[in-house]
Amino acid sequence: MSDMDLKQVLGAIVFAAKQPMTAAQIRKVLSEVASASEAFPVAAGFTKLKESQIHAALEEMRAEWETRHEGFHLAESPAGFRFESDAECGPWVRHLLDIGKPQRLSRPALETLAIIAYRQPVTRAEIEGVRGVAVDHILRLLMELQLVKIAGRSELPGKPLLYGTTSAFLEHFGLKEIKDLPGIQELARRNQEAASAAEAPVESEATTPDESTVEPVALPAESPSEVLAEPVPETEQAMPADEEAPTP
Repeated sequence: MSDMDLKQVLGAIVFAAKQPMTAAQIRKVLSEVASASEAFPVAAGFTKLKESQIHAALEEMRAEWETRHEGFHLAESPAGFRFESDAECGPWVRHLLDIGKPQRLSRPALETLAIIAYRQPVTRAEIEGVRGVAVDHILRLLMELQLVKIAGRSELPGKPLLYGTTSAFLEHFGLKEIKDLPGIQELARRNQEAASAAEAPVESEATTPDESTVEPVALPAESPSEVLAEPVPETEQAMPADEEAPTP
């Protein structure tokens, strides 16, 4: 069994699968085929593979496909590996599939989604506190689009629902993890500094900082339209490039 043999099998499995495949799912397929195909000796050699070996082979394949420029490539999403068409080929692919004009998120929906993405888990009241308007309808829309989900309940009085983004959100905007959002590390640092300042004891009135000098905790300097305006080409639910949404 050579590396090329393994990559051929992995490529065929990922290509034929109806959904992204993880290394664990692929390993299960290899084991089941080896058990059911006694007349196919080469299949038995794949049963000894570990998930780490399969994942390493897929990563090698992904790097190789990126240099081929053949119109599609192997990509890893939160749900696993799959083949995707190159973003540069989007106009021709969309015309072939007759998708028509892509659906776009409205400015209020994009702003609400940015608040949830950067502050999750977050309650509806907290979202409305940032936006200054009711967001019930927008939350329902984002949940219907499977970009937002209920992430539990808060410990606040009344146990309000908490909202967060989904794996479909990461896949839609081409992110592997939520920490890959631009500026999210800076936001976490500023939130930590604000929390530490709030917990610090006040020695005297003379040392109490004036409220006007306290730096507010806000989203990163990047506009939500800059952060979330370039989704993967399959859906393209983004604000037009010439419109810039205000920072939540």
